[in-house]
Amino acid sequence: MKECFVIGGGGHARVLLHGLRGLGWQVVGYVAREPSSAMPVPWLGQDRGRLASPEGLPGIAFLGIGMITSAPWRRSLIEAFLAQGFDLPPLITHTAMVHDDVKLGDGSVILDGAVVVTGSRLGRGCLINTRAVVDHDCVLGDNVHVACGATLSGGVRLGADVMIGTGANLIQGVEVCAGAVIGAGATVVGNVTRPGVYLGTPARRRE
Repeated sequence: MKECFVIGGGGHARVLLHGLRGLGWQVVGYVAREPSSAMPVPWLGQDRGRLASPEGLPGIAFLGIGMITSAPWRRSLIEAFLAQGFDLPPLITHTAMVHDDVKLGDGSVILDGAVVVTGSRLGRGCLINTRAVVDHDCVLGDNVHVACGATLSGGVRLGADVMIGTGANLIQGVEVCAGAVIGAGATVVGNVTRPGVYLGTPARRRE
C-alpha cells in the first residue's frame, strides 16, 4: 500500500481522504495552516513550515484545498510542493469516469460521479467536483474548479483560475477568460472576455 499525505485540512480535504482510502492509499496525515478536529488522520504540521523541513513526509501528496476563497493559495502551494520535489499525481476517484486519452495536469482531482470525455486537457491543480461533466475536447487552464453538477459542453475553453459554480451550464465552444467566476446555476451562451462574476440565464456580468 502506497503512502501519501494530503495538503489541506478542511471539508474538501476530508472528501479527498475518503477517495484516497477507496483507492487503497495509506494516508499518513495532512499538512495545513492549523490542525482540524474533523480530520481523522494526524496533523503533520503547517503546510509552509513542512516545505522548509520536509523530513519524514512521504514523497507523494494530493491537493485537498477547495477554491471558493483560496485560488491564489492553492496555486502557490502546488508550485511550492512541486518545486520541493514532491510528486502531486492526478487523482481519479473510483466512481469517476475519465476517458483514457484525457490529459490531466499535476495535482488535478476528479471526484465521484464526475465525467471527463475524450480529447479534453486539464492543467495543473484542476478540480472536477462531484457529478460535474467535462465533455469532449474541452481545454482547462491551471487551477480551474468545476463545481458539483456543472456541465461543460464540447470544446469549451477555460482560462486559469476560473471557477464554475454548482449546476452551471456552458454551451458548446464558449471561451471563458482567466479569473472569471460563473455563478451557481448560470448558463453561459457566449464568450466571457472580462474577469468578474457572471450570473443568470443567459449569464451576465455583475457590475
